[in-house]
Amino acid sequence: MSSLLFIIDTKGDDYFDLIYICVFLLAVVWLWREGFKRKFDSVAWALSMAVTWFLFITGTKMFAYSASDWKALLLGQQLPITFDKVLFGGLFLSVIGFIFLKRILRLNNSALDAFAFLLPLAIGIQRVGCLLAGCCHGIVNNAGWGAQYKPVTLPHYHQFQAGLLEPGQYYSLPVHPTQLYELAAGLVVVAIVFRLKRQIKASGNTLVLAIGLYSFFRFFIEFFRDTAAHASGGTLVADLKIIQWILLLTMALLSLLFIHREQTHASLKVTTPPVTPALYITLPLLLSLLVATWSLKNWFSYAEFVALHTALLPAMAVVSSHVFRVFTIPQYRWLTAAILIVPVFLMSQAFPEQRHDSVTAQSYHTVKIGYGTGDYHNSHNIGTGSGCARVSNTSYFHQEYVMGGAGYAVTKPKREGYLTFGVNAYAGTHEETDITPGTSVRAPDKNIIVGVNPYVYYDTKWLGIGGGLHAGNLSYTIEDGSEEGTSIPKSGSRKTPLYPQARIRIGPTRVLFGELRLADHFPTPMPGLRFQASVGSGFGLKNGTFIRVGSNGVNDFISGQVVLNNRFVIEPLFLWGDTNYGLFSQEYKQRQFTLGLQYRFNHQDEKILRR
Repeated sequence: MSSLLFIIDTKGDDYFDLIYICVFLLAVVWLWREGFKRKFDSVAWALSMAVTWFLFITGTKMFAYSASDWKALLLGQQLPITFDKVLFGGLFLSVIGFIFLKRILRLNNSALDAFAFLLPLAIGIQRVGCLLAGCCHGIVNNAGWGAQYKPVTLPHYHQFQAGLLEPGQYYSLPVHPTQLYELAAGLVVVAIVFRLKRQIKASGNTLVLAIGLYSFFRFFIEFFRDTAAHASGGTLVADLKIIQWILLLTMALLSLLFIHREQTHASLKVTTPPVTPALYITLPLLLSLLVATWSLKNWFSYAEFVALHTALLPAMAVVSSHVFRVFTIPQYRWLTAAILIVPVFLMSQAFPEQRHDSVTAQSYHTVKIGYGTGDYHNSHNIGTGSGCARVSNTSYFHQEYVMGGAGYAVTKPKREGYLTFGVNAYAGTHEETDITPGTSVRAPDKNIIVGVNPYVYYDTKWLGIGGGLHAGNLSYTIEDGSEEGTSIPKSGSRKTPLYPQARIRIGPTRVLFGELRLADHFPTPMPGLRFQASVGSGFGLKNGTFIRVGSNGVNDFISGQVVLNNRFVIEPLFLWGDTNYGLFSQEYKQRQFTLGLQYRFNHQDEKILRR
């Protein structure tokens, strides 16, 4: 086989979803960093990101609608389900929406420039997911090099439909890896914008330049992209695709806009302090966004729904904090928080203030909130005997849950490391449905999970250990469990009032470490994240940031911790996979996602957690 051919033989949908969520997480971290650097008001910035995420994802879906879909929408007054995406639809809706939001949330034009480097970079990274999934693929490359795809992928299907494949031919003909072309184009756009940004006078024009340059490169890449790979805009008109005509119009309009704004730009810069928008604007906007997101949760795919929450949860936290500050008496504000959240916090304020050397690590306090959701399947086997002589009954279950949690912790320096102790509280719903073939249709078994989790950790550079206890109305799922007996399994989960917690880490977090966790996860390990085995690295970073990858015994996950300004901490986890029980000849996707947000009080030394 030619060395210039590479075969895509993976479960691309899983990697597409993983990269899709990671790109949105990267975007959230990037934009919060830009917000801090540009001194934007946190309430306005958080809301603008959350609404922009919603408009972008909605735009990518709605602009993929066919004429029949629009007819169903207008006549049937319901949104047809679609898994197709059109990038320019999302860009159009989100940019228009952001310009409007910028005005009502009182953000200046430099807010647009915060997206200038992120946009082409994010598009390029996501195209790696497209490459693995086979979407947005190129035309057949007769030069004999390119990407080949297995059956049940879009390139293979389109070539089969066009009669290009010989009978029995397993892999598709090689196609241009246009997804990689877009990745390269995105990196080139970033380099050009970085080189020219100091010469751009008008705020907002950096983003205009980035979109214009991306449109320029995308126009030429379209000559190598298959018309069948378009959800919309692939039809030829006068030897050009509709999307190419749109790109030409976009470049022309953006060029005129860029030139006009540069020529009319006032050289005198007036710096205005950030202003928090009024509550009569922020609260209705947030509530409307919450209602829209949850009303359409069955319309969004799981990855899209998770991506929305990467910006929605921080917005909820920031707006809630702002409302708390507005409606509480400043002199008794922390007393109010203590009554509502954790009495321990009031105790923590009783420590006398001391003068410390600037290089001495200080104790600090952490407040946490988090969200988790899951949609996955498992099995439960009960039988006797072993091997071929085993006689057993197996039942299959569909698990769904939504959880929320909050926590408080204190971290203190010790001689060789750091001692952390705290408590988490969580609550949510868990639904289990028996999907075993041959059984009567059963309504989901709904359960409310409520728990508290006191814990303690001790971390040194090379070793970290910890433990705790979960107490409450708890429920956890069995990871395709098997046990001895003769009965028929009635459930794929178990209930208990108590469950132990443990964690051990070996190796420095900054370099390379391995970790085992039992019921150790925030906001909650219940019901589907009890066991975690992982390896990770901080890639030499000194502020406690790291990434880890591992397994829960059945599926793989990626998680980590991102530390911003040594105070804000973001802890995402995404678990993915497919399982095939031979039921109805289909594979079932396994998806779980959690997001924890932390804020550290009295954190003064960046060396803390430098393990």
